[in-house]
Amino acid sequence: MQLTIQIQSQDNGRKIYDMGIANVVISLGGDGAMLICSDGVFQGKSPKLDVVNTVGCGDSMVGAFAVGLERKMPPQEVLRYAVSVASANAMSPHTGDFEPAVQKDIYEKTAVEKIG
Repeated sequence: MQLTIQIQSQDNGRKIYDMGIANVVISLGGDGAMLICSDGVFQGKSPKLDVVNTVGCGDSMVGAFAVGLERKMPPQEVLRYAVSVASANAMSPHTGDFEPAVQKDIYEKTAVEKIG
Protein backbone atom coordinates (compact mmCIF):
# COMPACT_ATOMS: atom_id res chain seq x y z
CA MET A 1 0.00 0.00 0.00
CA GLN A 2 2.77 2.47 0.90
CA LEU A 3 4.49 2.00 -2.46
CA THR A 4 1.17 2.46 -4.28
CA ILE A 5 0.48 5.70 -2.39
CA GLN A 6 4.02 6.93 -3.04
CA ILE A 7 3.74 6.23 -6.78
CA GLN A 8 0.31 7.89 -7.00
CA SER A 9 1.60 10.89 -5.06
CA GLN A 10 4.63 11.16 -7.31
CA ASP A 11 2.52 10.91 -10.49
CA ASN A 12 0.02 13.51 -9.26
CA GLY A 13 2.82 15.75 -8.02
CA ARG A 14 4.53 15.60 -11.42
CA LYS A 15 1.30 16.72 -13.10
CA ILE A 16 1.22 19.77 -10.83
CA TYR A 17 4.95 20.40 -11.39
CA ASP A 18 4.40 20.22 -15.16
CA MET A 19 1.80 23.01 -14.82
CA GLY A 20 4.64 25.34 -13.83
CA ILE A 21 4.78 24.98 -10.03
CA ALA A 22 8.49 25.10 -9.13
CA ASN A 23 8.28 23.16 -5.84
CA VAL A 24 5.54 20.61 -5.21
CA VAL A 25 5.54 19.26 -1.66
CA ILE A 26 3.30 16.35 -0.71
CA SER A 27 2.82 15.28 2.89
CA LEU A 28 3.06 11.53 3.39
CA GLY A 29 2.03 11.68 7.06
CA GLY A 30 4.20 9.41 9.18
CA ASP A 31 6.24 8.56 6.08
CA GLY A 32 7.53 12.15 5.78
CA ALA A 33 7.09 14.28 2.69
CA MET A 34 7.89 14.28 -0.99
CA LEU A 35 9.37 17.17 -2.97
CA ILE A 36 9.18 17.43 -6.75
CA CYS A 37 11.41 20.16 -8.18
CA SER A 38 13.89 20.86 -10.97
CA ASP A 39 16.52 18.77 -9.15
CA GLY A 40 14.30 15.68 -9.13
CA VAL A 41 11.96 13.90 -6.74
CA PHE A 42 12.97 13.53 -3.09
CA GLN A 43 11.46 11.90 -0.02
CA GLY A 44 12.32 13.22 3.41
CA LYS A 45 11.67 11.05 6.43
CA SER A 46 12.35 11.70 10.09
CA PRO A 47 13.34 8.95 12.53
CA LYS A 48 10.63 7.15 14.53
CA LEU A 49 9.20 9.59 17.06
CA ASP A 50 6.88 9.61 20.04
CA VAL A 51 4.05 11.60 18.47
CA VAL A 52 1.99 13.63 20.92
CA ASN A 53 -0.04 16.00 18.74
CA THR A 54 -0.26 16.19 14.96
CA VAL A 55 -2.40 19.35 14.86
CA GLY A 56 -0.53 22.04 12.95
CA CYS A 57 2.15 19.76 11.51
CA GLY A 58 1.22 20.61 7.93
CA ASP A 59 1.21 24.32 8.70
CA SER A 60 4.57 23.96 10.42
CA MET A 61 5.97 22.16 7.39
CA VAL A 62 4.71 24.82 4.97
CA GLY A 63 6.11 27.63 7.12
CA ALA A 64 9.48 25.91 7.46
CA PHE A 65 9.58 25.26 3.72
CA ALA A 66 9.04 28.98 3.09
CA VAL A 67 11.83 29.83 5.55
CA GLY A 68 14.18 27.38 3.83
CA LEU A 69 13.44 28.91 0.43
CA GLU A 70 14.02 32.41 1.81
CA ARG A 71 17.36 31.26 3.22
CA LYS A 72 18.27 29.96 -0.26
CA MET A 73 18.85 26.42 1.02
CA PRO A 74 19.23 23.68 -1.62
CA PRO A 75 15.92 21.86 -2.26
CA GLN A 76 16.96 18.70 -0.41
CA GLU A 77 17.89 20.73 2.67
CA VAL A 78 14.65 22.73 2.51
CA LEU A 79 12.76 19.43 2.58
CA ARG A 80 14.90 18.12 5.42
CA TYR A 81 14.32 21.31 7.41
CA ALA A 82 10.57 21.32 6.77
CA VAL A 83 10.18 17.66 7.77
CA SER A 84 12.18 18.21 10.95
CA VAL A 85 10.08 21.23 11.99
CA ALA A 86 6.82 19.36 11.35
CA SER A 87 8.17 16.38 13.29
CA ALA A 88 9.23 18.55 16.22
CA ASN A 89 5.72 20.03 16.23
CA ALA A 90 4.27 16.49 16.44
CA MET A 91 6.32 15.84 19.58
CA SER A 92 4.93 18.88 21.40
CA PRO A 93 1.58 18.94 23.18
CA HIS A 94 1.23 22.59 22.07
CA THR A 95 0.19 23.33 18.50
CA GLY A 96 2.81 25.29 16.55
CA ASP A 97 5.26 25.28 19.43
CA PHE A 98 8.30 23.07 19.79
CA GLU A 99 11.72 23.00 21.37
CA PRO A 100 14.41 24.24 18.95
CA ALA A 101 16.88 21.69 20.36
CA VAL A 102 14.43 18.89 19.56
CA GLN A 103 14.01 20.17 15.99
CA LYS A 104 17.77 20.39 15.54
CA ASP A 105 18.22 16.80 16.76
CA ILE A 106 15.48 15.57 14.42
CA TYR A 107 17.04 17.54 11.54
CA GLU A 108 20.34 15.70 12.07
CA LYS A 109 18.50 12.36 11.91
CA THR A 110 16.15 13.16 9.02
CA ALA A 111 17.02 11.34 5.81
CA VAL A 112 16.37 12.73 2.34
CA GLU A 113 16.55 10.29 -0.53
CA LYS A 114 16.32 10.98 -4.25
CA ILE A 115 13.57 8.72 -5.58
CA GLY A 116 13.14 10.06 -9.08
